[in-house]
Amino acid sequence: TAGWLAAVPEIEHVDVVEIEPAIIDAARAFAAVNHRVHDNPKVRMIVGDAREVLLAAGGEQYDLIVSEPSNPYRAGVASLFTVDFYRNVQGRLREGGLFLQWVQGYEIDVKTLRTVYATYLSVFPEVTTWQTQAGDLLLVGSQRATTIQGEAMRARIAAEPYRSALQHAWRVDDLEGVIAHYVCGTQTARKLAAGAQLNTDDRTVIEFGFARTV
Repeated sequence: TAGWLAAVPEIEHVDVVEIEPAIIDAARAFAAVNHRVHDNPKVRMIVGDAREVLLAAGGEQYDLIVSEPSNPYRAGVASLFTVDFYRNVQGRLREGGLFLQWVQGYEIDVKTLRTVYATYLSVFPEVTTWQTQAGDLLLVGSQRATTIQGEAMRARIAAEPYRSALQHAWRVDDLEGVIAHYVCGTQTARKLAAGAQLNTDDRTVIEFGFARTV
């Protein structure tokens, strides 16, 4: 993910926060497929806890924050899906910034998914949902509604690195192929979230919700 983001000409720099140093070392072995991310001067590798970095780093603002943690049933990971964490994320986004949250779409029950949406929407009132793979979802959240501008997207898709990225990830090469991965918008997400319990730092209910269905 970091390699592809850094390959986008308009992106000025990419901060990667990884809690396990061995992952950063192992990434060197995949230089052929991760755009040689270690050698890109736009990329800064930070070993640490992403939550703590967002809280403690010197107030830097971002246009885009992507959260790609492990499965929420693993101890501690559910804290990256809480209202408290999302508020911290929002505080580090520039005006118009986007927050992308990976969510596993497998081994999850409806009640837990509803809590994920309710928690996310409590901080990011606008969200679109995309299916990245058969068992993976991506929530794209913002403070204001976003629109898909067809012709502008066609132009982007035809250019690098988008063209190669889409071919590698989704085996598509046009706007219709991208839109085929769209699942739903804010209205549907709000219906799913209605009345659901929130996941908070002091009550990480999705950790146990996922654990029951794993």
